[in-house]
Amino acid sequence: MGDEIKLTNGIISSKSGFQGDVTSYQISAPIQPGNSGGPLFDSNGNVVGIVNAKLTGAENASYAIKSSYLMNLIDLMPTPLVLQTKSSVAGKSMSEQVKTLKKFTYIIEIN
Repeated sequence: MGDEIKLTNGIISSKSGFQGDVTSYQISAPIQPGNSGGPLFDSNGNVVGIVNAKLTGAENASYAIKSSYLMNLIDLMPTPLVLQTKSSVAGKSMSEQVKTLKKFTYIIEIN
């Protein structure tokens, strides 16, 4: 479907994931094969989750792992990571946010 960055609007429709999983959000954004690992941003450009699943047979019932749970995993890494905590895109229009953030979004293909 092309190599360019795709943007899909949606909402967090539940604060819990499949069967009440508290580590995930249920989101309304339609997810396609290959979207796993994509960032879930809030309106200020903060990563609030990582897309990881879609419920087959349901329309727009997709899931993203909450970034707070991912941060717990990062904290367990033997070499600490220094992550930016202040959004550089907060207050910018959506088109400006996409222009900035696409520099940090990659497609990884495995054959």
